[in-house]
Amino acid sequence: MKTIQTSADLQKIVDACKDSVEGYKMAAEKATNNTLKTLFLRLTQQRRRFIEEIKSEARRLGVKIDADGTVKGYFHRHWLATKATFGSDTNQQVIDESIRGEKEAVEIYSKVFINRNLPEYLYLRLKEQQSQIQVAITQLRNIVVDY
Repeated sequence: MKTIQTSADLQKIVDACKDSVEGYKMAAEKATNNTLKTLFLRLTQQRRRFIEEIKSEARRLGVKIDADGTVKGYFHRHWLATKATFGSDTNQQVIDESIRGEKEAVEIYSKVFINRNLPEYLYLRLKEQQSQIQVAITQLRNIVVDY
C-alpha cells in the first residue's frame, strides 16, 4: 500500500463528505418541506459518521486526514443558498442540487477505487458508503415535496 496515495485518496473522500455535511445542513435550513428537512438532517449525520469512520481507519494506517472541506464545496453551498433564497421552486432546486452533489461524491469514490491502493477491509467499507450515497440519490429522486 502506498501511504501517500492512500492519504490523498482518503482526503478526497473526506472532503466530499465534509462538503455534503455543510451542504445538507444548509439545505435543511432552506427546506420548507418537513420530510425533506428530516432527510437532509439524517444525511448530515450519515456523512459525519462516514468522516469519523474514515478518520479512524486512517489513524490505524498512520495517515492524517484533514476534515475542512473544499473551496468548490464552499462555493457550491453558497450558490445553493442564493438560489434557494431567490428561486420559486425552492425545495425542488435544493433536491436537484443535492442529487448533483451526491453524483459527484459517487464519482470521487469510484476514482479512488480505480487505484486499489487501499486495504481490502477499507475498500469494502468505502464501497458500503458509496452504496449508501446511491441510496440517498434514489431517496432524493423519489421524495414528493409540497410547495
